Amino acid sequence: MQGGRIVKVRMENKSRKHVLCEKAPLAAMILVAVLALVLLTIPGLLGLPKVAESLTSSVLSVLFMIAYTRWFAPEFKGVFRTSHLATGLAFVWLAFAFKFFGAYFVNLADSGFYFKPTVAALAMAIAAGFYEETIFRGVTVPIGMRYFKSEKRVGILVLISALVFGLMHIGNILNGASIQMGIAQGVATTFAGIFFIAVFLRTGNILIPIFMHGIFDYMCFTTDPTLENGIMANDIATRALILAVLVDVIAGIWGLYLLRPAKRAEIHAIWDDKWSVIR
Repeated sequence: MQGGRIVKVRMENKSRKHVLCEKAPLAAMILVAVLALVLLTIPGLLGLPKVAESLTSSVLSVLFMIAYTRWFAPEFKGVFRTSHLATGLAFVWLAFAFKFFGAYFVNLADSGFYFKPTVAALAMAIAAGFYEETIFRGVTVPIGMRYFKSEKRVGILVLISALVFGLMHIGNILNGASIQMGIAQGVATTFAGIFFIAVFLRTGNILIPIFMHGIFDYMCFTTDPTLENGIMANDIATRALILAVLVDVIAGIWGLYLLRPAKRAEIHAIWDDKWSVIR
């Protein structure tokens, strides 16, 4: 008993005070997301070839999350460690399979068989997984789960993360997408964001949504001829586009099911364990 007490005291002495997180967790989430965004945007400003830019951004994402974990150590176990690897969460993988194959068959029905694998597409998909999951979920969700005092923090985080994720993709209008395509992509990614944050909250491991996000984007980049550098450039609201958005909407609703009230205690337990919190 005495030895355990000594360990506890030592851990408390090593722990840092995170005043901003404690007093204004939403501001802390915004700040860390902006810091990640600035860092991960640097490769795009260096004039690197697209493949090098994408891979450099992915490496920086990993380094940023490692530094983030060390900043909150020792009380935080990190975004890569968890005892819940989703091996028993059949509904998580089933939902992803629906999202992946649903989108693929929509592309197949609309454009016929089209498959154009390139190194650039692979690099872009890897970067999308690491870049977007780091900013929108990897370094923001843990702060919310630790420092939001509300028992409804799961719902609050889902709402914030999904809406910001969707709005960011609507911004593709500035990169050449038409208004209606930008809105369609915004709606689709809002619901996709719900699914990805559900996976992270239910597993505690950011590598799982990174993998899902990357492989899904790679499928889209290589099988959808309407995409140009990941942006919907087609101006026509085809039936296939509507069905593609519907697939993401269903996946998002599935994500809400994964986060249903009956699972909240389990989710809180996962994150309390990651933060070494005893309630």
